[in-house]
Amino acid sequence: MAATDQIWAIEGAQAVLDAIFKTVATPEVHRIVLFSNDATINNATVYADLTIIAANGCEAITLTKGTWTAATAADPSVSVYNSGTGAHWDVTGAQITYGWAVVGVGTLYCAQNWALKTFQNGEDIDIEPLSLKLNMPLP
Repeated sequence: MAATDQIWAIEGAQAVLDAIFKTVATPEVHRIVLFSNDATINNATVYADLTIIAANGCEAITLTKGTWTAATAADPSVSVYNSGTGAHWDVTGAQITYGWAVVGVGTLYCAQNWALKTFQNGEDIDIEPLSLKLNMPLP
C-alpha cells in the first residue's frame, strides 16, 4: 500500500528539534508500529492516544539510521526509509489495523490513519515507500 502524507505530532516535532539542537548522549530508539484503534491524527495527538499492536506478526520494526536516505533540501523535505522495500510485516493471525506511526519511547513523531483494514493469517502489510515529509510553513 502506498504511503501518503502523514501528520506530525507536536511532541515529535519537539523531539526532532531537541535532537538537532541539544546534545543527546543516547539517541532514542525509533520504531514504526501499527495501531488498532481509530485514533484521530492531528498535531495534538500523543503516543498514549494509540493502541500499539504487538502480536500476530505485526510487532514494531526498529528504524536504523543507515536505512534512511538523506532528506531533500526542499519544501517539503522528504526522507525515505529502506528505499525499494519500505516497512513489511508478515501477518500470522487475524489483525485489525487503522494505521501506522513512527514512535520513540513514549513519543509519537508522526502517524497516518488509513481507516479500518483487517488482515488475515498469511497476508502481508507493506508501506512502500515509507517516506516522511516535513512541510515548511510560509512566513
